[in-house]
Formats: sequence, C-alpha cells, structure tokens
Amino acid sequence: MRLRLLLFFFLFLLAPMWVGAQEESGTPIDNDPLLDPGTAESLQLGGYRFERNFALLFGIQYGVSPLLLTSPGIVLGAYYDPIVVGLELVDSDILSALDDLRKDGIGDVRITNTAVYAKVFVAESFYIAGTSEQRRLELYNRGYVKYGQKVDVNGKYEPAQAYYDMTIETSVYTIGVGFQKFSENMFTSFDFLRWTIPSEQSYSIKDGYSNIDFMKDKDMKTTFTNNLEEEQNGRRDRWYSSMRLPAAMVFTVGFAF
Repeated sequence: MRLRLLLFFFLFLLAPMWVGAQEESGTPIDNDPLLDPGTAESLQLGGYRFERNFALLFGIQYGVSPLLLTSPGIVLGAYYDPIVVGLELVDSDILSALDDLRKDGIGDVRITNTAVYAKVFVAESFYIAGTSEQRRLELYNRGYVKYGQKVDVNGKYEPAQAYYDMTIETSVYTIGVGFQKFSENMFTSFDFLRWTIPSEQSYSIKDGYSNIDFMKDKDMKTTFTNNLEEEQNGRRDRWYSSMRLPAAMVFTVGFAF
C-alpha cells in the first residue's frame, strides 16, 4: 500500500513538468517586442490563479465524511499551476473535535487516514481531484453480554460476557470535483463530492476480558461463542459499509507560502 501511495504521489509530481513544457513550447511570447518582460513573465506563470505559479500549502480540513465528522484533517500540499499534489492526514488522537459526541455515539475509538491527493484545474478555480487513501478504525472495549445467562466466576455469578478490540482497515480511491481560490497568502478549497472506489478491506480482533472459560456446559459455551462471532461479524460489516461511504462538502482553509 505504501509503495502504491508513493508511485501515485511521484506520478503527479512529474505532471506539472510536462504541462509546463507544453505551455512553453506553445507560447513564444519572449520574442514579442510589444510586451515588456514583466508582463511576459506574468503571462507565462499563469498568474490568473495565484500571484506566483508555485506555493507550499498547509491547511485544516473538515466536512461530511466518516473520517472527518469527529476529527479534522491536516492538509499538506504543493501548488504548481495547474496542479496541486500533497497529503491529507487524519488522527483523532492528535487532532479531534466533538469528543463527547464521538464517545457517546461510537464509544472509545481512534480514526486515522493517510491520503495522497492530486488536483488538476480545468478552469480558473474548478478542479478534478483524485486520492489514494488508507483508512483505519480502531474500536476499543466492544462487548457482548448475555444478561440472562449467569456464569460462576470463582464463586461469584455474573452475566456471560466477552470484550474485545476490533481494527478495520480500508483502502480506497476517490474521484471528486471542487473549487479552490487563492488570496495573497491564504487559500480555500471546497470539494462538492468525492466518489469512493473501494479497493481492499480487512479486520482483526484482539480478545479482552471474557468469562467463557468458566462455562461448564459445553453446549452453552458453543452457543455463546457462535453468537459472539455473529455479533463481531455484524459489527465488522456495518463498519465496512461506513468506511466506504463517499465524502461531501469537504472544506479546507489554510496558508500558502
């Protein structure tokens, strides 16, 4: 996955060089005696989008996405007219919002995402964007409890129960359209919609506290184990669907250096 991200990133790093070479060969304005050097340089640099044709970008991202609702993202990028390439990083343990909503709604969880993105301007401010993303969801202390089924644990009766941590990883590609504006040393962008193309999904489970081993009835133990597995598979499938959802109205604001 890391190799694919790097290949994707360097492919789009080469694109501006090719575009620049095409523009230079097609606009021989250096030899025009009616243009002063300053005007000629401005035209060659494509200054209609920004005051210069290269800038480094740093921003904060938020939007309607399973990754961004409780965890704003950090955006790093490089602008070279008419291309923008960079990284989008999300980690709810580093930068988070709505912590109470997150804990009350989905419990103790960590959400991370590493994405390589590229944007190609097709008009003055509109662009087509693509990303390659590695989404990761870590769910902690999930439990399955059968209150009607008691287990004798060292002379103390308690409901039959098992707790576990679940990690879900999803690799996706996205394609979207958006709008970006530069003003002096600031920039804003707005992705209207990002369509998702799922690639791979996997999950793993780490067992926590359980009193299954104290069950003396083998049939009862087998039934409980089967029900626990069904519960885990159902949780996995629900999160598989959520982690594949498209994003919409993704807004980014930041600095251009």
